[in-house]
Amino acid sequence: MLRADDFLITDDNYRSVCFDQTADGERFAMGLIPRNYSAVPVGSLEGSVTFGDAVDVPMIPLAEWPDRIADKVAAKSQLSDIRNYANNGQPIPSLDQGSRGYCWSHSATAAAILLRAVAGMPYVRLSAYAVACIIKNYRDQGGWGAQGLDFIRERGVPSVEFWAEKSVDRSNDNPATWENAALHKVSEGFIDLDEPQYDRRLTFQQVGTCLLSNIPVVGDFNWWGHSVCLMDLVDVDSSKPATDMRRYGVRIWNSWRDSWGTNGTGVLTGSKAVPDGATAPRSIALSDK
Repeated sequence: MLRADDFLITDDNYRSVCFDQTADGERFAMGLIPRNYSAVPVGSLEGSVTFGDAVDVPMIPLAEWPDRIADKVAAKSQLSDIRNYANNGQPIPSLDQGSRGYCWSHSATAAAILLRAVAGMPYVRLSAYAVACIIKNYRDQGGWGAQGLDFIRERGVPSVEFWAEKSVDRSNDNPATWENAALHKVSEGFIDLDEPQYDRRLTFQQVGTCLLSNIPVVGDFNWWGHSVCLMDLVDVDSSKPATDMRRYGVRIWNSWRDSWGTNGTGVLTGSKAVPDGATAPRSIALSDK
């Protein structure tokens, strides 16, 4: 359900709220390179499973979505709710990709942070720049969300204590950094959601199922050229039938600081809500550090 302060992104206003954003004189980057599904098919990345093979996450029918959303809203158990108290009773701050095109590593890192919060682990600010710098050899290059998630599955992601936020200093790449990163690995691989086809319904049903199961989704949006972390399924228009996917939106967590949107979040609606690429990490290594 929509909240009074939700920052809505619609088919009508997206150009003015999703592009050319600045803060404190710094222009935020995007950086998505659309996944080439011919070269990297669904389920082909090491450690990934297709949605149908993830038997621990059964598909939730659209007809059940309104009641399930209402229950989570009443219980304050959505991923955004967890984010809002998981930092010693305060919200976890949004990540800050700055002017480099590293959105794709930040969306994956945000998902890892949320997974830790869901598991009740203490908040640790993780460094998405560590992921992107190693993958891209410190170049300012774009990528896609599953690349970042695959790296976190293999090597983990260090805290900003070991790799400072927005740092491109090569001295960060040392054994202590990766020993710390290993404490924050995606531990059971990840679900590779189907490539959108035709009316995109199947992919969106998979996205909604993950969010209703408190599994964050790394979502790539070609219309935006941007990758963000999806937190909640939102019942936007109750006048539409429960089985109409246009009824729903997704609450996202961006990597453009808390000053963007509503404390770093927004709600994508209409055609803007369905990602062109999506992956979902199921669990993360247990660690109190």
